[in-house]
Amino acid sequence: MSTLTVLAAFVRRDLRIDLSYRATFVLRTLSTVLLLALFYYLSRVIDNAEFGARQDLRGGYFGYAAVGLALLTIVQIGLASFSRKLREEQTTGTFEALMATPTSPSLIILSSAIYDIARATLDGLLLMAAAIIVFGLDLHVGPGSIVVAAVALVGCVGLFASLGVAVAALTVVFKRTTVLLGLVVTALALLGGVYFPIEVMPQPIEAVAKAVPFTWGLDVVRASLLDGDVEPGQLAGLYGSVAILLPLALLGFRASVWRARRTGSLAQY
Repeated sequence: MSTLTVLAAFVRRDLRIDLSYRATFVLRTLSTVLLLALFYYLSRVIDNAEFGARQDLRGGYFGYAAVGLALLTIVQIGLASFSRKLREEQTTGTFEALMATPTSPSLIILSSAIYDIARATLDGLLLMAAAIIVFGLDLHVGPGSIVVAAVALVGCVGLFASLGVAVAALTVVFKRTTVLLGLVVTALALLGGVYFPIEVMPQPIEAVAKAVPFTWGLDVVRASLLDGDVEPGQLAGLYGSVAILLPLALLGFRASVWRARRTGSLAQY
């Protein structure tokens, strides 16, 4: 069975399941608008001129937060989708059957979440569209900056997939990783500077934050959309991290499946 056939099969399955719960689309849209409203009115009590001057970005605090929230939306779903799909397969008794097929475990775990990641990316883009249309966010972008933002976004998605596969590998062994997922998302939001600049944190924590690949990706996306200075080194570092972390995560997942087979716990949940 070809790679594209496997990917298409997983996407068709997940799309049909998603369309059977149509109310969720409306609820997600409403949730996005309410979340943006919270940060829009919070930005009204922040000195946007001073904030913009300190960050060398246009759009004030609301623009800063909106881009961070869009990327965090992809983070949350991208990280959780791999382990959530795996848990669904475990509880319905289909995980062991999937692992018994000739298809590579790496391809199965990547395919299982491809629809959710695509949907999360669309949700992030819709959040930015709502920020522009509903709340009047003024982005200063051109063809070049859009290309840079898209390239950085692809790199970020690859990073989230790497972390998601790593958590899925732990799910095969430990079964429940909900608390770990929450910890990872919270840590990325804090260290990545989603809600506030990392420069306001204590210097040791700031040094750690600057070494996190998610921070590099978010900085590049923000700079490209809010007319800031893009650091090519951050973009190169982001893709370099994905090139290292994704193969390691897939290797870890294959090892966890092999261990579960050896211990007879593959079908347990």
